[in-house]
Amino acid sequence: MNWNPLFKIAVAQTPIGRVLGRIPFVEKGYARHALGRTDNGGLFTGVYDTYAAAHRDIPPSRNQGWDNEESASIWLNHIDRMQPTAYAPFFWLSALLREGTTIIDYGGSIGLSYYSYVKRRKLPSRARWIVVEVPHLVAAGEKIARRENATQLEFVNDLSRTPPADILLSAGSLQFIDDSGRGILEKPPAAPAHILLNKLPLTDGPAYWTLQNFGPAISPYRIYNDRDFLGHFENAGYVLRDRWAVPELSCDVPFHPERFVRHLSGLYFEKA
Repeated sequence: MNWNPLFKIAVAQTPIGRVLGRIPFVEKGYARHALGRTDNGGLFTGVYDTYAAAHRDIPPSRNQGWDNEESASIWLNHIDRMQPTAYAPFFWLSALLREGTTIIDYGGSIGLSYYSYVKRRKLPSRARWIVVEVPHLVAAGEKIARRENATQLEFVNDLSRTPPADILLSAGSLQFIDDSGRGILEKPPAAPAHILLNKLPLTDGPAYWTLQNFGPAISPYRIYNDRDFLGHFENAGYVLRDRWAVPELSCDVPFHPERFVRHLSGLYFEKA
């Protein structure tokens, strides 16, 4: 099955998709095709109420999530992968980083944000950049850090094991984590003064889970209700200081145009 890009837009972003999805076996046929591909990242399929329900639909023949060798190797030769809207959180980092600052990079892969940042601006002395990741990505990140002599970059595999931080950064990882909404505030040993979140899928409609095939593996992928997500941080004593669009990323689930997320978002919270 070969999906024309215009046809995919029609089935994911217009009422045509809703009509076609009611035809028996059409959506299941697309899901089988989309979840079987390994040559095209960013394919979404299905709408689910929970992480577990989405996870059950991952084919047993495919890697699941990011904790595997294939997923961990995606960026090994592209450590400085800078997207245009990374400049928004980097703007705030440049204003917030001080000598001795500790930054926790939750879901920071092999240190992609670190390498992109230090290529453009030197970290202050005694600053610590600590990436929290799954074991395969920790191992890959530590190997590259040794190669790059990145002495201010560290890796751990548990957010609860990090030291108290001044800044918590998460750039495009929360949607892959089952308990990320509340866990990002409850797991750290102390509340950070600043929280920078980038590449978040937020919607005015109901929250839901879908599946994303990102090439070497498939993972449940969460779309948050905008009001509920912001409310969680506001109830914890944070004030929203800045917000920006991430137009290069979207979420389109074929046959569910009402779930279309036109662009992802970035947020900067400060502890009141």
